[in-house]
Amino acid sequence: MFQNERIMMVLMRLAVTLLFLITFLLAGIEKWIDVSRESGAPGWFIDQFGETILGRLPLGPQYIGIAFFETILAVGAVISLFACEWLGGRAPILKWTLVGVLFLFIALGFGSRIAGDYAAAADQFMYFIGTLIALVVIDRDDRIESGAK
Repeated sequence: MFQNERIMMVLMRLAVTLLFLITFLLAGIEKWIDVSRESGAPGWFIDQFGETILGRLPLGPQYIGIAFFETILAVGAVISLFACEWLGGRAPILKWTLVGVLFLFIALGFGSRIAGDYAAAADQFMYFIGTLIALVVIDRDDRIESGAK
């Protein structure tokens, strides 16, 4: 790999790692603050999903589950960052984190569709596509680095 390509790969991986770290760290912290303040799901969450099929299940654990999942994804990004996966070579932690992000966006998009918030569902679809592209590019770089086809 040429030096300029290597520099671009390192910067791209670092940017992807930092983007997902910041996104899910802040989202997780915000939700945990809501959970502690509201003793469960906040009012807006209950209002949005209370009259849907999701409202038939306890909404507090659903909200806490999302907070937990976002926190795990942030931890994955932190581990990837400190394991220096962004420097090149294999990036298994980052790739598993991005796969988790894909499933989170599926869940959030499903919830948005169920609640009738089609604009938010479309946003989740776009976030999914952006994450998928990042995952494909990082996987491609892994294959190039390892000499695999």
